[in-house]
Amino acid sequence: MRYGKRKWVASLQAATPPTMVVVGTVIAWEAFCRIVQIRDFVLPAPSLVAWQFWRNLPVYLDHTWVTVQEILVGFVVGSILGLLMAVAVVQSRTLQRGFYPLLVLFQTVPKAAIAPLLILWFGYGILPKVVLVAILAFFPVTVDGILGLTSIEHTLIDLLRSVSASRWQILRKIQMPHALPHIFAGLRVGSTLAVIGAILAEWVGANSGLGYMIMSAGAELKMDRMFAAILMASVLGVALFYAVALAERWLLPWHQTVDLDKAFG
Repeated sequence: MRYGKRKWVASLQAATPPTMVVVGTVIAWEAFCRIVQIRDFVLPAPSLVAWQFWRNLPVYLDHTWVTVQEILVGFVVGSILGLLMAVAVVQSRTLQRGFYPLLVLFQTVPKAAIAPLLILWFGYGILPKVVLVAILAFFPVTVDGILGLTSIEHTLIDLLRSVSASRWQILRKIQMPHALPHIFAGLRVGSTLAVIGAILAEWVGANSGLGYMIMSAGAELKMDRMFAAILMASVLGVALFYAVALAERWLLPWHQTVDLDKAFG
């Protein structure tokens, strides 16, 4: 019981500083807008954004649900493909030499240039958004997966080979458990990129979703609606990031992440 209480107090203490920063920022923003009397189409006050969101809550929820579907499907597909590619590259020297440099080269291609092509090839439905999200989530999972699968000590692998362990047994019993923290690190990065990919794809071509709302509100100079949609997209990114972090904590209770307070003294 005491442990649960201490854990709750520690979580509350950890959440206090960022909460204070957010509250302070909102208060300063509201005060600035009221004192300077800046026009709403330039910078709306937080109270105006909140009222816009509350007044049109069903509309925002509908558009948010569209974006959520694109993010979740694309993130899951991209993560699975990224993990499979990491395993394939580690298991095959040919793939490691031939495909890994191509993966790095493809990652340097601006995704804003890919989005119009996907719209042209797959139309204005959900498919091009899912593809772009999957592309953005694919690379970090692949790279971190390769790093995790190859960072194990070779002496341990040689020991397993000496007792006639197969490649599959080495992968399943040693390499994959060792690589899981690295894989989850890639998933955390991919989760934030997935939100960016969905919003970017909706900018290029869509008639629904938060990206569409941001683009249309900006064109009409309705900054309160635009900021409300941006806020919802940010909440989605934070929620997905912490969902991956919670999954990591649940699946890998033995893995201890770095405490930033201790790391920086």
